[in-house]
Amino acid sequence: MELTETLIAAFQEKAHIPPVPLAGMIRAAKGDAVEFAQFVIQDGYLDRDAAGELLAGQMNRTYVNLSKTLFQEEIVSLLTGEIAAHYHAIPIYQLGKVVTVGMVSPNDQQIVQALENLLMRPLSPVFCFKDEVDSAIKVNYQSAHHVDDLVTSFDLKIFQGGPLSEAALVKLLDSKPMVELGDSIILLALKERASDIHIEPKKNEVVVRFRIDGVLVDRLFLPAELGLPLASRYKISSEMDITERRKPQDGRLSFTLPMKTLDLRVSSLPVMYGEKVVMRILGSLYTSAILNLDKLDLSPEVLRLFKSSLRHLQGILFVTGPTGSGKSTTLYAALNFFNTRDINIITIEDPIEYDVPTLNQVMVNDKVGRGFKEVLRSVLRQDPDAILVGEIRDTETARIATQAALTGHLVLTTLHTNDAIQATTRLMEMGVERFIVAPAIIGVLGQRLVKRLCEYCKTEHHPDPEELRQYFYWSEDAELPAFYRGTGCEHCGGTGYAGRVGIHEFLKITPQIREAILRERNYAEILDLAVQQGFHNLRYDGFKKALRGMTSLEEVIRATASLEDD
Repeated sequence: MELTETLIAAFQEKAHIPPVPLAGMIRAAKGDAVEFAQFVIQDGYLDRDAAGELLAGQMNRTYVNLSKTLFQEEIVSLLTGEIAAHYHAIPIYQLGKVVTVGMVSPNDQQIVQALENLLMRPLSPVFCFKDEVDSAIKVNYQSAHHVDDLVTSFDLKIFQGGPLSEAALVKLLDSKPMVELGDSIILLALKERASDIHIEPKKNEVVVRFRIDGVLVDRLFLPAELGLPLASRYKISSEMDITERRKPQDGRLSFTLPMKTLDLRVSSLPVMYGEKVVMRILGSLYTSAILNLDKLDLSPEVLRLFKSSLRHLQGILFVTGPTGSGKSTTLYAALNFFNTRDINIITIEDPIEYDVPTLNQVMVNDKVGRGFKEVLRSVLRQDPDAILVGEIRDTETARIATQAALTGHLVLTTLHTNDAIQATTRLMEMGVERFIVAPAIIGVLGQRLVKRLCEYCKTEHHPDPEELRQYFYWSEDAELPAFYRGTGCEHCGGTGYAGRVGIHEFLKITPQIREAILRERNYAEILDLAVQQGFHNLRYDGFKKALRGMTSLEEVIRATASLEDD
């Protein structure tokens, strides 16, 4: 697509790019409109959606961001991966008889006609960036059958003589089938939106399990002989010692797709029949859709209080919850809420989970003395307006962060506490003085993730009234509320759930609560005071979302049981 003066003017009107960088982008693009748009995105002047819409508008087409799209698997399969790659196009979904296809060149009539002939149905072409299409093809054409085909390509006879020598193992690890097997398991996990991959050696097989929507699911069963080489493949990619199999090890690998590079945190653990490997996928191929506070399913009142705290641009704001509860996503959405080019935002993370061009992002590395506390000290000399600290891990980091909040900076960070109220006392337990903590904190957002009901099979559900009386009060003549439950279908794999939704609580630090912290009030006293001022806990928010049909009553009770027991 040609880069025209009209298109440049449209980008300039939308993005307000200064003359010098604008001229540099035009030169570097060499007349290619899509290349120009990529430079605009990379330099943070526009996000991918806005740039894509401008390009698509010039083609009289619609832009679809494939990182935000749910694919209909049966529609994707209408084309082979080879044909999709050849035409740089991928079927997305079908409405009526028309198939929507993401394309790099949606106005190329030859390609459109060829795809209609192959699909044997009318086609609605939409514009997508090439890296989106290439990544979508690589991920969505993975399947368990493909992994099975790779496994059959191995000559398992080489294991009959006993354990492989180190030289034979290294040769196997570098072989094309072994590399493809390791990559295919990761790609399949990405396709199924898993958060973790478990490689578990058993006596007669290797079980590959994915954690999907918080639940571990058996996904693949491989020959036992592949346990050692598969674990070693991931270990060597994570810069671990493959000759050490008696001690646990930790590492990290980068998995590159055309659209982005994902980091995976890798842990190996010696078990009875070999080494168990667990890989946590940090970030996601699909996260750009949710880095917006208005799209995180925060209730209106929680959203209002959270945004109000962010507008202070001074103080420390906590997001609390267990590992895997979406804290990093919430923090980045919070940064996006006030991120403009006239302020300096620096993040300190382990690892960097989202690549945002307009932020200055630092990844800590304890091995070289670049831990959270060391980096935070340096960051304070970089004239920051706002700082994201990935996690408060020790007393010194906590003290530096709270002092930074008192000296005119907005600090966003996370704490591992059961709920929002506990954050008011945790810093003191870590050794930070009350007279520093009380004036520094401006708010605490507590959150959990619960399973979201499948939209295709959820139906109304009326729990037993006696069961409801444990959680709700109503007059005898009042009509009982209806909840919802998933019956299970092909879209959710028979589970009744698809995806997850957050439940939240927000503690606004009022003058009264600040005074209570200073006066060494305990958890129960601060909770009572917060409730008097309108605080609602996680279970309250979960019940509201259950009544709206977003999740089930049982799921909310399960996710919040430990909190209520406290």
